[in-house]
Amino acid sequence: MATDDRLISLVGRSPVLDPSQLDVLRGYGSERDVAAGDVLFADGDETYDLIVLLAGTADIVQGYGEPGEAVVAGYGPSEFLGEIGMLTGQRAFLSAVATSTGRILAVPVAQLRRIMAQEPGLSDLILRTFLLRHSILMTRSTGLTLIGSRFDHDTRRLLEVLARNRLVWNWLDLEESPEAEQILQGLDVPIADLPIIIVPGGPVLRNPGSRALLDALAISGDTGAYPPGVCDLLVVGGGPAGLAASVFGASEGMATTLAEDTALGGQAGTSTRIENYLGFPAGVSGEELATRGTLQAQKFGVRIKQAAKATSLSFQDGAHQVTFDDGEVISARSVIIATGARYNRLPLDRLQEFEGVGVYYAATQAEAQACESGPVAIVGGGNSAGQAALFLSRSCAEVHVIIRRDALDATMSRYLVDRIERHPRIVVWPFTQVTALTGTNRLEAVRLRREGKPDAEELAVAGLFVFIGAKPGTDWLAGQLATDRNGFLLTGSDIPAARLEREGQPPLYLETSRPGIFAVGDVRSGSVKRVAAAIGEGSVAVRLAFERLQSAGQGDLLGLAVPGV
Repeated sequence: MATDDRLISLVGRSPVLDPSQLDVLRGYGSERDVAAGDVLFADGDETYDLIVLLAGTADIVQGYGEPGEAVVAGYGPSEFLGEIGMLTGQRAFLSAVATSTGRILAVPVAQLRRIMAQEPGLSDLILRTFLLRHSILMTRSTGLTLIGSRFDHDTRRLLEVLARNRLVWNWLDLEESPEAEQILQGLDVPIADLPIIIVPGGPVLRNPGSRALLDALAISGDTGAYPPGVCDLLVVGGGPAGLAASVFGASEGMATTLAEDTALGGQAGTSTRIENYLGFPAGVSGEELATRGTLQAQKFGVRIKQAAKATSLSFQDGAHQVTFDDGEVISARSVIIATGARYNRLPLDRLQEFEGVGVYYAATQAEAQACESGPVAIVGGGNSAGQAALFLSRSCAEVHVIIRRDALDATMSRYLVDRIERHPRIVVWPFTQVTALTGTNRLEAVRLRREGKPDAEELAVAGLFVFIGAKPGTDWLAGQLATDRNGFLLTGSDIPAARLEREGQPPLYLETSRPGIFAVGDVRSGSVKRVAAAIGEGSVAVRLAFERLQSAGQGDLLGLAVPGV
């Protein structure tokens, strides 16, 4: 069995539990003896236990029982085995094998969720350990294997789904990887079926849609404490605003459904470090914030429906109805729209050719790996661009921030501006625009035009990160709700009287032109593009939705009983 000593030292940084912590965990699990060679959980398992080693040792193994299997990490007494996928519901992609006679404490996932809700000290320790392991594993060739061409639209689509859902994967580019061709021959997969995703311990997925992929990983959602189809509150969009709305709605006793088409956490979920969020002086990653929000939603019984794209809105029989691309129609007394916005694309030739292979719209560990240590350029002057610049500066030789304005101060938080200005590897290009992209098989350089300079400049880069403007996620509404000229939803007193669908009562703050439908976060016209503001709007909208129900004589809720809460 091959080993990787460096990875073992990294992933093996497991906290040693003290006797009092072990005693708490014993109240949630059961003990049993194990022998050397016993499989504690296997890749492909849809549910598996948190394993605490009371005595003996165990290894985490990639490809257990297959040629080339490798030890990923080794653990000893008073350490625990597991990864964030246990809490998100993802199938195991590694195996755990006892390497000596010993004794373990097995804590089922349902009990682990109770620990996360009821044991603050242990909850924080376990979650942070899981997130650290997840971050390290994302830098290694573990987890899912994607085989596809960099020039193929579906390959780029799947790369985005994997990145936005913060999954662990290894991409074998058909144009560069000899291993890709060997695997395809072994699987007897024709080129026409590409891209494929190989799920450890599971199926080979041939050009799957987002829903099919998440279904195969057992993380497509549809979990909750009540049947689908009808609810008190439907939240469309699972970014910070949507997660906050669903948590507050369910905690107040509203039968709540949260539907998200791409990934819980939204664009904020891909942020490497949010440093101006209250209560986190050292900053918090978007992944941690999204994970914590999802756990809270699950705790209060929110029905979570993932890979679900809303396609239409209607009003029938006294209820709002939203139809999704899987055919389900959800009726809700109140709807909160939190579909956010996507970054605009640069109007450049060859842009689509380089998307996913040099042009990116998020700066996570995956994109940083793709750029290796080469120089990169960032277009945009907002907080997302600033956070990306600081993150990429850890691994990239140079980071060039390209802005059309004269300085960053107008659109970026001061703490980010100060750090960027002091950083020796970050260069800011004011009054500059990208005018062209060049490269053969991948992006190699960008052409820049600086105001007042007659000649264009060419800048060699390994990646271009775009964080400019935004297009709101309102296409599915088909113009039914009032918007500003850019398509963002108008709320409250900003709605023209001619667009109001009500008599007598003015719209509430955050309420759209249709009574009972609210807009929060980036999709709302005039919103403050900050995570804290989005979370605040999500919580306020729930209070307003309940007020609207009461004023309409619909204050009686469906009721929601959540075991253990």
